[in-house]
Amino acid sequence: MTEVTEGNPALGSLALSWQTAEYSAEDGLGPMGSLHEAGDSLVAVARLEEGGGATILGSGVMVGPGLLLTATHVLDEFPIDGPGPVFLTFLPNGCRAWLPRDQMTVTGPSQFDERRTIKSDITLVSCTLNSEAHDGAPLMLAPMEIALPLVGDRLWAMGFRHQGMDDRSALVTPFVSSGLVTAAFPHGRGERMASPCFEVDMDTLGGMSGGPVVNADGRLVGIVSSSLEGGPSHITLIWEAIRFRVAGATPKLTANKTVSLLGAQALGFAKLKGHVERDPFGDVTLKLSEAEGALFAASVSPSVVEAAKPRVLDENQLEAFLDSWGADLEDAALESAIHVLGQVSVDKAREFLQDDCIPQKYLDAIEGFSVEDCDGVEDLTVTATEEIDEDSFRLDYYFDVGTLIWTVEIDEAFVRDNTEGLDEHFYNARREHGIVRMEAYQRRYFRGSAIFRRGAEVFSDAAITLSALKPRRRGKMRQPGVAAEVDGP
Repeated sequence: MTEVTEGNPALGSLALSWQTAEYSAEDGLGPMGSLHEAGDSLVAVARLEEGGGATILGSGVMVGPGLLLTATHVLDEFPIDGPGPVFLTFLPNGCRAWLPRDQMTVTGPSQFDERRTIKSDITLVSCTLNSEAHDGAPLMLAPMEIALPLVGDRLWAMGFRHQGMDDRSALVTPFVSSGLVTAAFPHGRGERMASPCFEVDMDTLGGMSGGPVVNADGRLVGIVSSSLEGGPSHITLIWEAIRFRVAGATPKLTANKTVSLLGAQALGFAKLKGHVERDPFGDVTLKLSEAEGALFAASVSPSVVEAAKPRVLDENQLEAFLDSWGADLEDAALESAIHVLGQVSVDKAREFLQDDCIPQKYLDAIEGFSVEDCDGVEDLTVTATEEIDEDSFRLDYYFDVGTLIWTVEIDEAFVRDNTEGLDEHFYNARREHGIVRMEAYQRRYFRGSAIFRRGAEVFSDAAITLSALKPRRRGKMRQPGVAAEVDGP
């Protein structure tokens, strides 16, 4: 019996382990050797019952301290206005209990019924430790891998099965199943399974939904979503979860308002294998192997292939193009960014400066502004190229400006009454005719596009579509502001 307690801060000091179990290459479903064989990496999703005891409704997998993945449809079993789930992980000498703090999945409208919402069947949950820490045992976590399992690859699925109650104690059995991949659906399989998924010739039980599916190296590649009696089982890939952000549950994961799995990995609290790039605006690019890419292409419907925008330049061609024209592109990108910022309203300028944690009463006092740069463009990255006509193509890109200088105008009387507070956020005050001009410095990311005219060898129609604050180089690091849309030329 495990007592559910207030949050236990000892979670932040537990030793971490990514040791994985080894399983034989045999088809079929069977019980694991022991309840605690996978430690904390295998999670039971439970509902506490009135009068005591718990019912296991599904499974999950712990991938970081207080960070777990499970199936969305398992969490949907809990009413919005009722008690939420309790997550249980089993050790040789006890059990750890966890309560959810935050969660995220992907939703979207149905193309068949506007009143219906389509959900991804993978959810990232942050949770607090709400039991004895059992600090003599390390926190077992599942290492992850961004991969598209190939047809014929052997995979293993794990999860729990509720088997009744005994004197208010849940009878729980952990199961493991093994089988071969039979098909891939990297663009989902209709609205019922809208996320990237694949099919495995294995049998899984209902309570195993949300449980981990691992490859021969023991790395997590997906979670159990659904199955037919006797198989096959459908597995949701972990791809979408890479861009989820949730509130962290340990001190080092709460330095920012939210954390992603990539952020947890950068801090040493998660392990993720694979080529993954995340831009400043949260978009994730995955690079697959040649074999995975071939399976991806063969598995996508012709309509999706037809709708995809072909790249004008491959990697080598793009590199050569930027060697010749990169400086001109940076000039065009910077000019468009400064022009757009300079044309926004005073209210919009206040929003941009609000990203830098300037108190609202100082922002409200701003009567005018101007913008210029100091250090130029840094780290311009082209994300896509698209043919427009025989003479031109468009480049999509993002970049950051090392130092933006906002010169704001504030009434001299207000400055005189608030000098000390203003000096914490603005610099180089200059008084002229009752107005004080002061400077605020920012580093900002920008997303934009430009058209390259082959014949004239010039860039045109440079536009900025999105901007976000970049953390400072020194001093207290601030969470980047919510990406703000800006009106491009």
